[in-house]
Amino acid sequence: MSSSNTTLATDGATPTELTETFGVLLIGFIFTVTLYGLTFFQTYIYYTRFPHDARKTKYTVGLLWAVDTAITTLISHTIYHYLITDFLLPFSQLITTRTFLAEEALSVFLALVVQCYYAFRIYRVSGRRVVISAAIVLLGLAAFAFDIGSVAKMTNQSMFHQVVSQSVKLTKGICWGLSIGADLLITASKLWYLRPGVKPGMARPDGWYEKAVVYGVNRGTSFTIFQIISLITLVTMPNQQIWILFHWFGGKVYVNSTLSMLNFRNSIRGRGLPEEASQNQQVRYGNDDTNGSFSTGSGVSGGALDTTNSVHFNNFNPDTKTTEAMNLELDLVPVEGEVASDDIESGDQIEVTSRTSATEGSSKPRDFAKS
Repeated sequence: MSSSNTTLATDGATPTELTETFGVLLIGFIFTVTLYGLTFFQTYIYYTRFPHDARKTKYTVGLLWAVDTAITTLISHTIYHYLITDFLLPFSQLITTRTFLAEEALSVFLALVVQCYYAFRIYRVSGRRVVISAAIVLLGLAAFAFDIGSVAKMTNQSMFHQVVSQSVKLTKGICWGLSIGADLLITASKLWYLRPGVKPGMARPDGWYEKAVVYGVNRGTSFTIFQIISLITLVTMPNQQIWILFHWFGGKVYVNSTLSMLNFRNSIRGRGLPEEASQNQQVRYGNDDTNGSFSTGSGVSGGALDTTNSVHFNNFNPDTKTTEAMNLELDLVPVEGEVASDDIESGDQIEVTSRTSATEGSSKPRDFAKS
């Protein structure tokens, strides 16, 4: 009996067909849970390194983690249903599960949250120019609306192998096309505004690893590429499941790109500097190797920034014109009575001064005051 049922499950299916169906779903699931582990790790690193970060940033990270956790749970249930519960059914008889449809809707919401946060950062680094950021948000909202429409159309397709009908392909294609437009604006804007010609003192990434992280991940290049690949595979191979693999993988790249951008910043007593300040040579080294200046997204320059007990990566030495070995310093002394954590993100000038003297320890509290 078991032998006949097994024959029924694979009747007419070649190894290539199994690879393009169940195999693709399994590979997508493996990559998904692997990258979710990276999401969990990066979220832990963020809340450990930046306990006094801006509240809106901490809430955004928490929301991204919660949504990504829900998406991973839905994908896990989908895989369990298809590969365990309905194991004996051939692929052509599998029905479309509610968890698969819910994951489709949550994924585009996750992309919308990431795009809105990047739009906010571009608004800061561009000197509070509204046009580009507004275009990113509008494109993201339009993509979200079209995706909800495509999910509604998918509910009319009971069989999983026919879930991408012509109307679904058109609606989802428009959705991902709009999302790609927003992603291209994000990547181009970040590359333009965070270059030395626009931000004097910006350090160029040194070494292949730092270049890969900064240009390939933090600037939004990676999730733009995966979104383009997802659209291409959907349009060219709608009846195969290869597009699902890149779709699942792309969602994880969205959230990990945002977390990587946040964790790549320098930390001042548990509070993250803006990205444009963290990569500024003048922040890393001033005239006395500890104090420097930086300019915020609004174009205001800050001075006397003490980064003695902050977290630094690949410090640039202006005397030798080289990048020193990685230096990691963590100040774990609790801080009380400081200004609100949103102030560093406000675009205003922040001055950090030390109350320590030659006879005091290096871990004394510091005063944060607006200039």
